[in-house]
Amino acid sequence: MDNLEPRDDLWIVVHDTEHHYSVWPQDKRIPVSWQAAGFAGSRQECLAHIRDVWPDPRPLSLRSAMAADARL
Repeated sequence: MDNLEPRDDLWIVVHDTEHHYSVWPQDKRIPVSWQAAGFAGSRQECLAHIRDVWPDPRPLSLRSAMAADARL
């Protein structure tokens, strides 16, 4: 394993303003416009969590617009 690779057991789930989810090394600064989503674990645990909480990968703005159109 390359020393530049983060340890597999130190990951967090992050999301952006459009509620796109990703995993991020716990020991690295979260990029601007992303924030912690409240879940940490191994990379695989974080990916499994994302599968559970993000069933619709469309951007939040698109989902909201489509929901508003459906109410018309």
